[in-house]
Amino acid sequence: MQIKNWKQFQPPLRSDRNVIWIKLYRKILDDFEWSNLTDSNKATLIELWLLASENEGNLPSVDEISFRLRKDKSFINKQLEQLSSFVLQDVAEVLPIRLPRVEESKSKSRVRVEVDMGFDMFWNTYPKKVGKGKAEIAWKKHKPNIDHVLQTLSWQKESKEWFKDNGAFIPHPTTYINGKRWLDERTEEVSF
Repeated sequence: MQIKNWKQFQPPLRSDRNVIWIKLYRKILDDFEWSNLTDSNKATLIELWLLASENEGNLPSVDEISFRLRKDKSFINKQLEQLSSFVLQDVAEVLPIRLPRVEESKSKSRVRVEVDMGFDMFWNTYPKKVGKGKAEIAWKKHKPNIDHVLQTLSWQKESKEWFKDNGAFIPHPTTYINGKRWLDERTEEVSF
C-alpha cells in the first residue's frame, strides 16, 4: 500500500537526513474527499502519512500499522477501506466482496460464493456512498471494465462539477453505473 500523490506533495528522503515531519498543505481544506471524512478518518490518515514518511510514501503491513498506531487490526482495516481515495492498494491486496448465490439441486440447495472484486473496488473509490444494493445490481447488469471505470473516476472526482455545491452534483452510484458515466469524455481541464 502507498499514499496517493505522495511524491507530488512530500520531499524525497535524503540518505544523510532522517525526515521527522511531513508537509500538510492548506488547500486540503478545499478538498471534497477530505471534507467528507469523519474526524476519526482524518486523524488516522494523518497518522498513516506519518508512517508513510518513513518509506517514500509506502505503508507497512496492516499488522505493523496496527502495532505502531496502537489500534485494533479490525479498526485499521475499516479505516483503510474508508480511506481508499487516499491510500492506493495493489489489486491483489483488496479483499473481494463475497456474494452468496443459491443454486438449486434435486436433493438440496447449496450456497456458492461468487467473487466480485470490481464492484468492491468501485464502491471503495466512489465518493458518494448511497444505495449500495441497487448499485451492485446495476454493476452486475452492465459489467463495466473496472480499470476503465477507475481511470475515468480519477479525473471525474477532481472535476469542478462534482465540487459544486458541496458535492450536490455527484451522481448516485446507481445513476453513474446505469448511465455508463465511465464512458464520459473529459470536457474541462482538471488541475491536480
